Amino acid sequence: MTIDQMGIRKAVMELGLFGDEKTGILRRFGVILSALPSTLYVYREFDLIQQMGGEPSRKLAEKVLIDAAQWCANGTFGGIMASPEWKALIEPQIQNMQDRLQGLIAITNCLGWGLISDYKLDESAKTLQMTVKHSYYIEAYKKRYGKNSEHPVCYMWTGVAAGYLDLLFGQKPNTFVAIETACAARSGDVCVFEAKMSKTKFGFN
Repeated sequence: MTIDQMGIRKAVMELGLFGDEKTGILRRFGVILSALPSTLYVYREFDLIQQMGGEPSRKLAEKVLIDAAQWCANGTFGGIMASPEWKALIEPQIQNMQDRLQGLIAITNCLGWGLISDYKLDESAKTLQMTVKHSYYIEAYKKRYGKNSEHPVCYMWTGVAAGYLDLLFGQKPNTFVAIETACAARSGDVCVFEAKMSKTKFGFN
């Protein structure tokens, strides 16, 4: 069965993105959400990379940011998949792993991070290729630096790609690892992420 992504989007939007009138807390799909400028997060990540200096330190900082995003993806989407909203709205449409991923993508595309426009999940190889348009990192990078990047910069999306596989295959966080193979901050219009089983602890060699 193909997941009704537009129906899911309509239902998510009807939930309303506002805090409870008594607590001010924004609870949706079993998680607590926050509405903050994306640059608050992105510029802090860019600053960390800049402060790390040389190539080995930069790569270490990128690993840390991607690892943090992957842990967050496991917590956030794990909570979403356990929520009453998911069980009522999405779970009845799911017949296989491809459907489950479509449900995750439908929710993700409502969060304001960008648009997952294409994906390919190979269940036997346990790999995922995912294409994202309008990653919020891209505009922030070009606005701040006014030039193309020498390196991929979408650390959150990289962690999300790997986190999806952790959840889909029922594994512990960081069982899978991902890389950004194409980044619109470098060239082109889209960002591409590839995730696979990790052979090393947290993706470190």
